[in-house]
Amino acid sequence: MNILCVSYWDNGGQLQLLAEAIRKYTKHDAIHLNIQATYLDYEKDLYYPDFKQSPMGILELKEKLSSYDDFFIFSELLPEDEPLKSVLEELGIYRKLTCRNVIIRTGGSIPRNNPEHYLFAQLKKGYIYAGAAHDFSIASQIGFVAPTRNICPIDKIPKPNPPTDKIRVAFAPTKQEKGVNEFARVMDKLTAEFHEGDTIEAVPIMNKPWRESIKIKSVCNVTFDQFMISTYANSAIESMYLSHAVLSRIDSYTQMLFPDLPVINVSTERDLYMQLKWLIENPEELKERGEKGRKFVEKYHSPEVVAKQWEGLIEHVKEA
Repeated sequence: MNILCVSYWDNGGQLQLLAEAIRKYTKHDAIHLNIQATYLDYEKDLYYPDFKQSPMGILELKEKLSSYDDFFIFSELLPEDEPLKSVLEELGIYRKLTCRNVIIRTGGSIPRNNPEHYLFAQLKKGYIYAGAAHDFSIASQIGFVAPTRNICPIDKIPKPNPPTDKIRVAFAPTKQEKGVNEFARVMDKLTAEFHEGDTIEAVPIMNKPWRESIKIKSVCNVTFDQFMISTYANSAIESMYLSHAVLSRIDSYTQMLFPDLPVINVSTERDLYMQLKWLIENPEELKERGEKGRKFVEKYHSPEVVAKQWEGLIEHVKEA
């Protein structure tokens, strides 16, 4: 089966990673088309603006995609949503879509902020959703969501080289609401309290391409993920694979699904302060949390494991 993965935005690079994993670990072939990239500059097989420059470019893109029409995976936007629909129509893809050859990966802020749209589309179109079953803020609102998981790009993450004499706390927010102000206040307080930064150091990562960000993370040993949603996301997954102790807001629903999740739950600014202080005072926890985190990612988020999940889900949709 030839599968086309389409992401309007880059969505944490997840559809590129999924296409690569499908090619490597399943009996299917897959290719990823990205419509619009961000500063994170994730890899993509095909980038729509590269072909949009001329009518001949669009013809070339249509030719490249012509054999990838057995199955379609979309990320965040529904095929009916503009501006994605216009691109799909231009490429001759839209008319090929049915509920038996489409899966929508629903992780992200758009389905979280407009769940009624997705619930109605599922009822009307019969789409299968995937990718956000662990995020109660989405899964509880939009109907059935298959429990596929995000992929950790383990072969693209550098070898960790953490400090041995201090705690370096990485924080790579893509939105202000993820805890930018709270993180700054907590780190100012802790660096003043513990020898003017000799014991703990903040490492904010802002507006940098993903490959640069992951290199910076590789020389840290702690990551604060976010306060915004009540589950763990890509930054936490990558950091766990780097053997970091990871702190994030985690609700009881996620803890029920993953009782072995080693992320330290922080829901407030005070929680973040107290847990980072605890790590400073108990440095042996860094190694233990780091080892558990890496094993957790290998168990749940490796490309091979997730590709097999998707392979089964694709077969289910085709047979339903």
